[in-house]
Amino acid sequence: MSNYKHGLAFRYIQGTKYHRDQPLKDDLGSIPVVGAFKRYPESERLPLPKPDLNRPANLWQCLANRRSERSTTSDLLSLNELATLLWAAQGVSARAGIHLLRTAPSAGALYPFETYIYVDHVEDISKGFYHFDVEAFALERLKEGEFSKEMTAACLSQPAVRRAAVVFIWTAMMLRCMVKYRNRAVRYIPMDLGHVCQNVQLASTAMGLGSCPIGAFFDDDINRLLEIDGEDETVLYLITVGKL
Repeated sequence: MSNYKHGLAFRYIQGTKYHRDQPLKDDLGSIPVVGAFKRYPESERLPLPKPDLNRPANLWQCLANRRSERSTTSDLLSLNELATLLWAAQGVSARAGIHLLRTAPSAGALYPFETYIYVDHVEDISKGFYHFDVEAFALERLKEGEFSKEMTAACLSQPAVRRAAVVFIWTAMMLRCMVKYRNRAVRYIPMDLGHVCQNVQLASTAMGLGSCPIGAFFDDDINRLLEIDGEDETVLYLITVGKL
């Protein structure tokens, strides 16, 4: 007899349901508040150019043509192309009180994730790991060097990672969402990142680039590459982008 309903996936859904006849209470206690933005003040900062938002694109055609493209080339992305992709992912589009609203929706406007990139071949940027400072629209250099082999191995040797010009890496900032949504936060963070990833895919399609979402990876291998703790902050989703 199958025990699949006793597995973590089913227990997670049942355990985070809201019920009309039950109070929305839990035993998590007080959850510490974390900042709305993560920054690396000691890192070298690379300001990004303004994104090119004047490129003509038909939304309906982008939706029809969007595909996961794994066979990208070694041609360089331009810095402006990278900036445009980052803006599509998490560009600030408005302000509402203390919240900087972005190009993708987020539960409670909390944006409980951080955007990192591994750059392999982009014009005017050295290879290595970078953190995206949303508020300043800049990159913070974390680690310079060639890490394509390590990234590919961490992603179960998927060729799309090895071929990519850039790999977007999104981490979940658990407490940033849990402080409001408690255990239910574990539903909202992946939803938020689904919106963000789709923005990158549609932008890539509009720009004639190839992209491929990546959900299979050894989590802690990537956490170690980013030098994050894997608990309060842990990798959750990736996407590769490159020239076709």
